[in-house]
Amino acid sequence: MRLPLTVLVFALFLLPLAAHAGSDHIITQKGKKFSPGEISIKAGDTVTFVNDDKTRHNVYSRTKGHKFKIKKQKPGDEDSITFDSAGAIDVRCAIHPKMKLVINVSD
Repeated sequence: MRLPLTVLVFALFLLPLAAHAGSDHIITQKGKKFSPGEISIKAGDTVTFVNDDKTRHNVYSRTKGHKFKIKKQKPGDEDSITFDSAGAIDVRCAIHPKMKLVINVSD
């Protein structure tokens, strides 16, 4: 009887941690465009940038408090970033300046 009680207590301890786990979101790059062009996520969520294009991309943001730069992505590459704080984040491609994405992060 002691083992099941220990397992139950351990499971109850982990439940709040699972409730705070972030979600994953996919942004594709194809035809020199981000798809979708705007998303809304929650703080703690992860966004994966997938290069489904025939050309390289270099994803970055200069938004205050949310600056990042992904290495040059070859076709087929993917990289993930977790966003921990709220804000509207403008994302661009350094190689293709017309590529634009907005990530709206809420608490």
